[in-house]
Amino acid sequence: MKTILAVAIAIVASILLNYSLYLQKKAVDSLPKVEFKLSWSVIKTFITNIPWLSAQGFNIAGFALYMLVLSFAPVSVVEPIIASGVVLLAYLAIKNLGEKPRHMDLVAIGITILGVVLLGVSLAEGIPDDRLHDPLELWLFAGGIIFLSAVIPMSLRRRGPSSEAAGLGISAGLFMGIAAVFSRLLMGNFHGQWYIWILACIATYTPGFVILQAALQRGMAVIVIPPYNGIMEFVPILVGTIALNERFPESTVLTVLRIISFALILVGTVILSKRAEEEPEEELPAGEEPALKG
Repeated sequence: MKTILAVAIAIVASILLNYSLYLQKKAVDSLPKVEFKLSWSVIKTFITNIPWLSAQGFNIAGFALYMLVLSFAPVSVVEPIIASGVVLLAYLAIKNLGEKPRHMDLVAIGITILGVVLLGVSLAEGIPDDRLHDPLELWLFAGGIIFLSAVIPMSLRRRGPSSEAAGLGISAGLFMGIAAVFSRLLMGNFHGQWYIWILACIATYTPGFVILQAALQRGMAVIVIPPYNGIMEFVPILVGTIALNERFPESTVLTVLRIISFALILVGTVILSKRAEEEPEEELPAGEEPALKG
């Protein structure tokens, strides 16, 4: 029952968080550009913008459920389910573009759903009791991830706007990924050090959130969202499995199913992220042919 409840809550949280991401993308295009040095006027414009605030309402609701499920379920299991909500983003994109889904869209949706199903089946032995067996591993991972989140966008910035947007998407994914790990530690009250984990959450979620807004403004989300979703999913799986000792099932069959589910959700997430944020083609007057590129 506990396992079914965890999966159900994670799915609802995923829907809310991914719908919020869709609304945020629509809202930020009309808002002032987010720079690394924020001004009060920019912040005020954001917090008084109704569409952006509406997006944050869904974000907060989804985040609350996300934190709830992290209080009793491993982050390496929860995060892939959260990422799989990109199926909703793809559906909204297809619907809003007025297009029929491509064969690859249907395949990606299918493998993502299959991945979530297999992930649920792999929990047949129940939710494992994870523990922080070596804090040094956690802080080494966190330090390396934060270092990469600063170096990668700086190195890609000189290559042009698209590269800068991709770099910022990677950076946001790294921050959000390690923040998910700290959220698990906070909600599980590991070692009774909740005050450390809450500070770590603030120190990683805040820059991740701001950088994501900047990334969405600097380039098409088809460039930003795939690396953001993929890395945000990969980091908790890696760190949760190693540093939090979120062990695989004792059954070899269930372990194989768990690994396959991770792979399916990751691949489906990246494919659908690209589809979900493709820009619609501009409508042309009747009888006018599209201009040739080149």
